[in-house]
Amino acid sequence: MRRRSLHPQHPFGKINVTPMIDVVMCLIVFYLIVGKLAADQRSNIRLPVSATGLEDKAQDVLIINIMPGRIIIDALDIPLDQIEATIRQRAALKPELVVELRGSRDLSYGAVASIIRACKAAGVDSVRLATEKP
Repeated sequence: MRRRSLHPQHPFGKINVTPMIDVVMCLIVFYLIVGKLAADQRSNIRLPVSATGLEDKAQDVLIINIMPGRIIIDALDIPLDQIEATIRQRAALKPELVVELRGSRDLSYGAVASIIRACKAAGVDSVRLATEKP
């Protein structure tokens, strides 16, 4: 007579954890890359202070960081004479492009105005100036 086992024996030594490790490693790499990109776009710039204004997150935003002597787009230093061409190239790829200018509070308005003029010449309809709340 043969006996039937209610709970078959499962050897614990045959559990395959490789797929779980692969998924965890992919998540770690993803979050490292996203964190690095976010840190690059939002450099350590002391923005001007403003008590008014709205916080709006558009989908197609081109962030331009303006510091004394440097203009940074996507972690690349762009010379002032190439700003208009760079913005025009980005606007051709995304017609509803919104430009967000993040200018240091130590800059004069003339430095920011030249970038605003370049945006207008490149055909950008919406330019936003980023500020900090007090």
